[in-house]
Amino acid sequence: MRTHQQAQVKRVASPRHGFTLVEVLISLTVAMVVISGAVAFSVQSWKTRRGWTVRETVDRDARFVGLSLARDVQESGIAFTSTTVFASLDTYGDTLSVMSVPYEPAEAGVYPIYNDGDTLSTYPPGGTCGTNCIDFQKVSDNYDLRTGDLARLQVGSTRRLLLLTSVADRPNGLFRVNFLPVSRIANRPAGLDSLLLMRSGTSIQKANLVLYYLDPTKQALMRAQKLDASGQPIGSPVAGNVEAFEARLLFTRGSEHRTYSGVDADTTNDGNDIIGTKLRAKIRSTKSDPTVNGGQPIARWYEWRVSPRNLLYEKNRM
Repeated sequence: MRTHQQAQVKRVASPRHGFTLVEVLISLTVAMVVISGAVAFSVQSWKTRRGWTVRETVDRDARFVGLSLARDVQESGIAFTSTTVFASLDTYGDTLSVMSVPYEPAEAGVYPIYNDGDTLSTYPPGGTCGTNCIDFQKVSDNYDLRTGDLARLQVGSTRRLLLLTSVADRPNGLFRVNFLPVSRIANRPAGLDSLLLMRSGTSIQKANLVLYYLDPTKQALMRAQKLDASGQPIGSPVAGNVEAFEARLLFTRGSEHRTYSGVDADTTNDGNDIIGTKLRAKIRSTKSDPTVNGGQPIARWYEWRVSPRNLLYEKNRM
């Protein structure tokens, strides 16, 4: 009996482990909240990323436009001092124009007019060899003007632009230029009209012109460095999807005007008081996304202000 009792093994029941239904439901609820938040965050991040990608195309175009404008505007006034009525920097409508004298690598040559030895100080009305024809003297038996070039004609203190339709070599150290018979080029005085050429004090020099303007049919911002035979710009696109382009001039007295004028009663908009330009463009994205801006392309305004060093130097010198 005793041995039998010792042989008996007391079995102790082990406790059972697990989750109750309430615990399972709470866990599932918490998990769903966490997963829903994570999914919502991921979706929002994805939408933000896609929106950023669409906007980045616009910003990238704007950065390129800004760099191109700043580079060209900074060239304004190189060896080209502005006067009240003839400035190296101008804006009119949706067009920006920048003028300078080229360096290739030395400054473009200055060529005096042919002097026929007459005692009168000026030639008769028109050119020296026709209404739109002038003979000039070579320098060191050479000249750097070519057909299609834009040139600055200086007659005393008066300045005109000439678009050369032909340039030909002449005997006795001369060369002859014919020019387009127009009164304005790039919103500046051109041709001769009633201007009398001086036998002493008249010269010609090659000039650089850069134009920025909006082509509404292409909705593109155009850049031109050449003019065609009729005086119209030969442009190439700088940026597409440009809905608007605005250009204004900044002056020394803090004023802002659409263009300059040295002949009106307003003394705050003279050509030699220009210190810079303000440029604005509305650029539309090339891409669209159903999740961004209702699926429509994004359009944003950008603004740049550029003050050419040469114009600031001119003002500090005065």
